[in-house]
Amino acid sequence: MHKLRLGKTGQIYIPTRIRKEIDFELGDLINIILDGENLILSNKDGYEEENKCVISQGGFVHIPTEIRRFSNFSEEDVFKVILDKKEKQLNLILDVKIPV
Repeated sequence: MHKLRLGKTGQIYIPTRIRKEIDFELGDLINIILDGENLILSNKDGYEEENKCVISQGGFVHIPTEIRRFSNFSEEDVFKVILDKKEKQLNLILDVKIPV
């Protein structure tokens, strides 16, 4: 099982292998959905505009400050990765909460 860490600036690096498995391309507009203490990243249409981010050339997705504050995510929090190939989304489940 893959794990991803939230960086100091609110970025999460999505490795190339994972991006390819769910059809995320560099430059794609990604929906960021907060589901309790978990995040869902999807490139499907039909979501609100305010929780979107572009996958950078380095493979990073920036989690907006508002989502991080609302959910109390802090730098270095670790998420388990669950790929949903059918829905073409990445489910990030909070695994290790780093105290602030």
